[in-house]
Amino acid sequence: GGINSVVGWDEDGTSILYSAHGDQVGMPDVRLYRLRLSSLGGAVREAGINSTIGAGDEVSIPKVVHSDDTEHTLDDNSGHKYISPVNANEKTNQTKNKKKNNNDEKNRDDQQRKLNREKERQHRHAAKLLLSSQSRRGLVGSNIHPILEPVPLSEAVEGVYHTTSAASNTECIYFTRVKQSSNTKRYVGGTAENLWSYCPGEFNDLAIPLTADYNGTSKSPIVYSHGGHGDWLFFMSDRAVDSSGSIGGANQTSGWAASSMDLWAAPLPVTLSGFSSTPTRLTNVACQYNGMELMEIAVDQSNGAVVLRIGADLHYMSMEAIEEKLYSSKKALGETQIQQLPIAVYSDFSSMQERIIPLRVSKNTIFDAYATSYGVSALISSRGQTYVAPVIPDGKLDGNYGGGGLNMPSRRYKVAPGTGGGGMVRILCAKNIPHSTGNDSDERFALVLATDPLSPTGEHAFYIIRTDAMASPSFGFSSLYETDTMEETGLPVPFIGGHLESGGSTKDGGLGSIHAETVTVSPCGRRFSYANTDGQLIVVTVPIDYKGNNRQGRHLASVDKVVLPWENEQSQPLYRDTNLVQLVFSPGGRYLAIEHTARNAFKVISIADLGATAVGSLQLGRIVQVTPDRFNSFSVVWGRESKDFAVDEHASKLQPSKTDSASHGGATALFFLSDRDINLEGDTNPWGTRAPAPRFDGHSCVHVLPLRSLKDSIEANEVNAFIRASFGGGGASEVLARGMKELDLMLKGINAASEDIGSSNTTSEEEQPYVMDTPISFEKENEATFKFARTSYRLDSIPAGKYVKIVCQLSDDPSLVIATNKDQKYDDLELSLLAIIDYPSDRINEVSLYDGGIEVVDMSTDGAYVLILVSGEVQAVPRTVAKFNYLASDKNIAATDGLHVSVWPALEYQQMYADSWRLFRDYFYDAELHQIEWDEVFDRYLPLVERCGKREELDDVMRQMGGELSALHVFVMYGEYDGHASFTANEIAIASLGVTLRRSTEMNGYEIVEIPESDPDFHMRDRQPMYSPLSEQVLRLSGQQALEPGDIIIGVNGEHVMNVPSINMLLRGKAGESVRLEVQRVTSKSKVTELRRAKMRLLKGNDDDEDIPATEPLVVVPLSSYERDELIYAAWEWKTRERAKILAAESGFTLGYVHLQDMSGAPATNAFAREFYPDHDKQALIVDVRHNAGGNIHSWLLDILQRKAWMYWQFRGDTDGGLMWDEHFAFRGHLVVLIDEKTGSDGEIFARGVSELGLGKIVGKRSWGGSIGLKFDNNLVDGGIATAPEIGVYNDKYGWGMGIEQMGVVPDVEVDNNPRDAYEGEDTQLEVAISVLKEWLKNEEVVLPKNPGRPKNMSKKRKDSEGCLV
Repeated sequence: GGINSVVGWDEDGTSILYSAHGDQVGMPDVRLYRLRLSSLGGAVREAGINSTIGAGDEVSIPKVVHSDDTEHTLDDNSGHKYISPVNANEKTNQTKNKKKNNNDEKNRDDQQRKLNREKERQHRHAAKLLLSSQSRRGLVGSNIHPILEPVPLSEAVEGVYHTTSAASNTECIYFTRVKQSSNTKRYVGGTAENLWSYCPGEFNDLAIPLTADYNGTSKSPIVYSHGGHGDWLFFMSDRAVDSSGSIGGANQTSGWAASSMDLWAAPLPVTLSGFSSTPTRLTNVACQYNGMELMEIAVDQSNGAVVLRIGADLHYMSMEAIEEKLYSSKKALGETQIQQLPIAVYSDFSSMQERIIPLRVSKNTIFDAYATSYGVSALISSRGQTYVAPVIPDGKLDGNYGGGGLNMPSRRYKVAPGTGGGGMVRILCAKNIPHSTGNDSDERFALVLATDPLSPTGEHAFYIIRTDAMASPSFGFSSLYETDTMEETGLPVPFIGGHLESGGSTKDGGLGSIHAETVTVSPCGRRFSYANTDGQLIVVTVPIDYKGNNRQGRHLASVDKVVLPWENEQSQPLYRDTNLVQLVFSPGGRYLAIEHTARNAFKVISIADLGATAVGSLQLGRIVQVTPDRFNSFSVVWGRESKDFAVDEHASKLQPSKTDSASHGGATALFFLSDRDINLEGDTNPWGTRAPAPRFDGHSCVHVLPLRSLKDSIEANEVNAFIRASFGGGGASEVLARGMKELDLMLKGINAASEDIGSSNTTSEEEQPYVMDTPISFEKENEATFKFARTSYRLDSIPAGKYVKIVCQLSDDPSLVIATNKDQKYDDLELSLLAIIDYPSDRINEVSLYDGGIEVVDMSTDGAYVLILVSGEVQAVPRTVAKFNYLASDKNIAATDGLHVSVWPALEYQQMYADSWRLFRDYFYDAELHQIEWDEVFDRYLPLVERCGKREELDDVMRQMGGELSALHVFVMYGEYDGHASFTANEIAIASLGVTLRRSTEMNGYEIVEIPESDPDFHMRDRQPMYSPLSEQVLRLSGQQALEPGDIIIGVNGEHVMNVPSINMLLRGKAGESVRLEVQRVTSKSKVTELRRAKMRLLKGNDDDEDIPATEPLVVVPLSSYERDELIYAAWEWKTRERAKILAAESGFTLGYVHLQDMSGAPATNAFAREFYPDHDKQALIVDVRHNAGGNIHSWLLDILQRKAWMYWQFRGDTDGGLMWDEHFAFRGHLVVLIDEKTGSDGEIFARGVSELGLGKIVGKRSWGGSIGLKFDNNLVDGGIATAPEIGVYNDKYGWGMGIEQMGVVPDVEVDNNPRDAYEGEDTQLEVAISVLKEWLKNEEVVLPKNPGRPKNMSKKRKDSEGCLV
């Protein structure tokens, strides 16, 4: 898996200490490794580096010749490939001499490190030069002799070696155990870093905790040996003395409280109980530096100064200042003498120059389309910027321009930001405003949601921006020429939101943070709506003076804004989860359909009456729920019933002037999907192994809700009196025919009187360029019968399916376009046309348009185009029968190829910082932000942003900022990082042979130390084989023999493994490919090897030589690094399961064991089902959630474990007390849940649930401490994220956080796995769990109840008065 981080060089400069994931069988574990470059010390001295070197002396590196400088080969004279092993006795002597030499060298090096800085610099520089020289010669493996020594400690992530005294010469390591995975300040959860010590041979050869008196962070140990007052251990800690003098609750011990990170010191050596005296605080950084905290430390060994990173700067404390703190009789905290190091970096800072990024259209892109006099344009908003691309009717590009003015390509242009503005503003979405100008105007406008560049905190704001071909880009230099701009900035003026003196949150009068995906503009262009993170649904009028027909006459009008009430008329909340809120305007903008979640978690649809749009304001009327909450209803489309198209046709003959007008012909029906027709999928029998639960197929059906009663329809248009039936075909045709005949007779006799038939259609309203909505015939107010809702009906001729959404109804035909979920993948949709046969038929033909591959399908704002995203291309298809009957995937494509985004990193870093700060403010579950002064936090870290030179540095600043919330689940990740892609390419990924290897100079190859073995009963886990490529299960099927620990690998694909620094170099890019190994069998026996040895003995004439080596080829297929990690984990799980069962058997009871790596999806569900159900009848059960990474299946697990046995069955032949019991697969025994400090999130919620529900006992260590849920939806402009925990949890007993957040679940029986024992594979926690169960079973036996004996006697033994048996 590679190195995680280099901890540093040791004191003599010849060893590197680094951290990496262990490759031994076990749970994922970061361990320390010591890489001794054994020849460096001697080579440096040979180079003349000694105590006489002066500051100006040059250093030369002579060539160092070793006896094994020759190239290793796989061939001998006989043509066979083998390597002669080194004599074992000779190797032992070499090792003893080497250890003696190393001790002598270390004594000399201990004296050398006391010299001045220049001597040490040249000493180390020479060592590195030698290493570089040998590396260039390709002989690093043979000449440098690196000796890799695993530090024998589990969970050690950083450390430092130190010899306690010259007398004892014991080399101890002081190390940090575990590492916090979140970015949380004042953290006191289970994975708070803490200091330990390990001195081989001392304290029963165990590691001892040094900071167990404090639950917070203590890390980064450094030995300080300056000043002549003995040795000290310097470290970083966020502790402070509890001013109250008390323990301070469960989060602190021994009078410590969590505070800010500072430098601390404790004297060495340590004792069995830890430090010999209370640590001394050396700094008070937060007080001196405006709340900033200490980030990193290092010791300058040449002068005893300590270097400190505070914010973005390096500072130092002199040795004199340190001594004053350590030895002065006055140890008042006060201000420490800390000075900033005068460092200047000179560079062209290429990372801060303009970046040109290809525009990628993806499912996160927001797009729209609209018509112009010169064609159809697509409005594309992606990566924080907005472009207009022409839609090419006949393909992607309209011709190849060959010069000379012929075939000029259609123009693509940027809408915002303009040149020089890339990065200062983030466009979240841009929506076309239909009918925003007169019919004779080519001007087009868009509603734009963006971050206000004039707002220091990047507040959301709405703008009106021109998008037509004559417009200039906004938010750039060219915006100086716009009419509606601020003279001093040249930037567009937001008509709502943006920079406010009072602040930008909703409570301060701002917009807060808006979910961009909810921004919806009405098809009439008069209104828009959106949802924000504070649970508000808001409707606003679009501020354009529509009467202006020229540029000078147009100005922003005032806006009317309405916040919808929290509940509808049926007392159901309108907004509970933004993922389930969809807002759909009616064609005329009067009504807003709201898809939302009812209190019982089912999706329902409500309609809000916003008043007539012609008025120019909002007049909120009723909000009526139009679907019951007994099932899910979703995917609203406003449309017209099939019969309404027939009504329109006949009505046009009566009053052509009215029915041809765009102001009429509004929606008469609401189409939606519903799963009310419940249907079980697959086997409906709930009996069977693994307790199969009923599963519903997830199908939905198309339903129609008529919006007008028959009476109101006839009053609006008397043609409805003759054409009443929604579907009047078949047997109903004889009824329909009579009405149609009467209508035809009336049409034939049109006269003056006939003009009055449609008189009710007349209206005093002014004709508008958009559709006027038909008034909806709601039921009476406060009527809870759902009478109106229950007038809906299902289109039975459309079969049930796994529909995702109804996309639209065609504009000139009642047919529907519908999207289907293909193979449960929401980014691989199918598209179909449900063609409705001409009225009055109710038959429907389904026509497939796209057989999968669609990522997004939606409608343009004006409803004229269907927008399809497939294979990274946007297709804008007119919503007509003609276009959909002949839909082609290569037509009507937006020409986005070649579009690029211009970004100035310095501007974008400031925008992203402000964005992340605001998103924390508006997404965090607690609106009071744990009472943190959040404005002060913004000001504290803003100066650091201005100094960020690359994206990684911005991450560092955001981590510091987010950590101030003192909450878990705060992660900073993803984003765009220059130059990283090449290092993650598959072609250079290192493959694995699936074994633990040790480089052996004795055997001139790599010795197999361990071959992981997973559960042999399961050939695959989650459809993935779980075998080592060198195992018996794999090789025997290809006619080869497996290797065993002790065997040697000497070659890979014809290259000797000792000719390269690491065998991994020969396995790069080989995952999943066949590789030829040359192996020497030392432990395993092979007939092939024996025959080869016999042949060689014959050739050499020595029949008695049993030590003649021989090699054997093997062809294997290496694993990827991910597969290797999974194999190692699976092997640990199998090993632990078997061990638990053996311990239980020795203790006299039966046991089931389940380990869950995480709680996420199918793999976690499979893991539980795989192990629990076969062992549900055992007397005891261990559910091991140590190292559990969380997820969301705890409720399912608790549901199963809460089942109780209340009834038993027994067949005639049973004699052992019963066949089975009810509830099905109920566990009747005693339960123990194993947790540790890395049990996180849903894993610890599961543990808390077991405890709270009285299901079992908790054993292990205090857990991670993160219970606030995540949604990962507060992304930044480049795809990065600084996660804001959004979903709080509570109950009556614990309040917020369930006693988990920032603390962790405290086990009933607390027991730790000592790092030294854990490294050797011991599992004290498991052993204690078995002991707990043994004692529990001793007090409370688990046995099947005895049957009640003979059933009731039903024989006739009593005689009646006549002597008959009764």
